[in-house]
Amino acid sequence: MDAFRTSSARVDPSRGHSPAQRGREREQAAIEALIAQARGGRSGSLILRGEPGIGKSALLDHAARSSPGMRQLRGTGIETEAELPFAALHLLLRPALDRIGRLPEPQARALEGAFGLAAAPQDRFLIGLAALSLLTELAEDGPLLCLVDDAQWMDRPSAEALLFAARRLHSEGIALLFAARDAFPAPGVPELRLEGLDRQAADALLREQAPGLGPAVRERILAESGGNPLALIELPRMPDSPHHAQEPLPLPRRIQEAYEARIAVLPPDSQTMLLVAALDDAGDLDVVLRAAAKLGAGTAALGPAERAGFLSTAGGRLSFGHPLMRAAAARRAAYDERLAVHRALAEVLDEEQDADRRAWHLAAAVTGRDEPIAAALEQAAGRARERAGHAAAGAALERAARLTP
Repeated sequence: MDAFRTSSARVDPSRGHSPAQRGREREQAAIEALIAQARGGRSGSLILRGEPGIGKSALLDHAARSSPGMRQLRGTGIETEAELPFAALHLLLRPALDRIGRLPEPQARALEGAFGLAAAPQDRFLIGLAALSLLTELAEDGPLLCLVDDAQWMDRPSAEALLFAARRLHSEGIALLFAARDAFPAPGVPELRLEGLDRQAADALLREQAPGLGPAVRERILAESGGNPLALIELPRMPDSPHHAQEPLPLPRRIQEAYEARIAVLPPDSQTMLLVAALDDAGDLDVVLRAAAKLGAGTAALGPAERAGFLSTAGGRLSFGHPLMRAAAARRAAYDERLAVHRALAEVLDEEQDADRRAWHLAAAVTGRDEPIAAALEQAAGRARERAGHAAAGAALERAARLTP
């Protein structure tokens, strides 16, 4: 399950600058100082914290562009995978798994146990220490940049291991940068809070993105956005824009409505494709296409969604342009539409290889009691417990209880 998308690559410094970086000179300077520190052989960590759309991901992109020649590990948390223990850590460290054998034997055994590579008791201390040691091993080849987006959606064991490592970085040449919302406790790790852009930067960004706006509409957007870069970029793109509403809306709802309005003008098949991708949540292009086909949406339905900026198929994986797009696609759907999508996803998932995901989709597709599905969830709970995923096991058992008389 692709809870965490990763890369281990050299950065192309020629990439263009993101418009969401306007007015972020202070934040960019802090990131550049962290990277310079790592290049000099000293390590450090930093959490960029703020509301959805405030520009955290754009600053991670800035970090990537500001580190030519440095090796990178980069990942993005996905909300519905947050109960799979060590899934995020495994995918982030996957490019370095061939180096586990270089770790001290107790650490190697603990990390292999966490990743299901060997039978071993779960020792959170040793796993956190092993994560730090593995990052240090990678940094032996040169300074290392780790970028973690949407950290609030990581599974808890992975978050604990990475924060354990972050608090113990010293002189390895590692820069570890998180982007997270408030629901990500990280005691002992420095953080930098992102606020809305100031009036001058917000106006410049809006004029760049939508130069044809009239003065009244521009003032309305500036007032309602609160300087949120995503709102400034997306609100002018809304069809039949309701910028003349009498009462201002809270920003998160405002952005949600902007996405919902953009989705509504897509062809019906593309809306179906978006919903399947949103409820699948694993980025498995083949699974999404096969499930969408069962609902009458062919591969051609991807085109409008891609051109509108909602979906990307880069690297053979399916991803949304922004997490809020995924939320908008899921929340605007009617209950019966969501049930149908969950049924289609369950039908195309392999009964053995994807047993846990299939059980969850089956459970989401029923409205009453169902003992066979409850039994499948109980089995998923058992497998989660074996991986020390007590939260996941509890959630599965709770859902199973609701499906049995």
